[in-house]
Amino acid sequence: MVNETRLPIWAAARTIYTCACVLSDSNYAKYLAPRLLPNYKIKLGEGLIFSDQQFLKILKNGFGFPEFKSLFLYPYRSMQSFKQLWQVGKLFRTNDSEKCAPILLHGSLEAICTYMNNHRKSGEVLEAERGSSLAVTILGTEEIYLIDHESKTGWSVSSKKNKVFASASLVFKNHHIAHKASLGKLDSWVAMVKGDILLSGRIPLLDKFGYIARIAQREVPQPK
Repeated sequence: MVNETRLPIWAAARTIYTCACVLSDSNYAKYLAPRLLPNYKIKLGEGLIFSDQQFLKILKNGFGFPEFKSLFLYPYRSMQSFKQLWQVGKLFRTNDSEKCAPILLHGSLEAICTYMNNHRKSGEVLEAERGSSLAVTILGTEEIYLIDHESKTGWSVSSKKNKVFASASLVFKNHHIAHKASLGKLDSWVAMVKGDILLSGRIPLLDKFGYIARIAQREVPQPK
């Protein structure tokens, strides 16, 4: 398990990498593949190494200093990592919901799954749900995000094109609602009352998922 003091950083890095995988092919997304290092450092791909503090500055301010050694040893890889970071950051700044919502939604669900696996209290809450699954989608689209649990990997989210059978489902009424939810700007209670979010299936799982989602969206920093 990831140390909970570093969990927001790790979840943010997983979100960014997931978005990059959707935006780019694997040859480019690999430059943002994250790995936590000792001494409060994080590595992106095979080049850039940041302290947690400097990586947080990149997320909050758009600029942070990596270790100079990693820049000099791997200039091409570092340049590609910065390029991919900029592309993902641009997603968080655009208002084109139809284009960005599916990508940001996938990234947001990755952050939530990271908390489901590494946040102690969340793990306790989900103990009885390991045999359950949750399907998340945007109404009128074919893509379905399936969250389920495997004994070896824990909770994970995967993108499906075909119909899936899940214990519960969460459907966003449109891209605009999904976009707001992905950025943590949606009041889920109001949205449910207005019919902007449609829930069905196993209610205890949906309640627990919502609880963990609110923790993750409150704590995980997003690129600016």
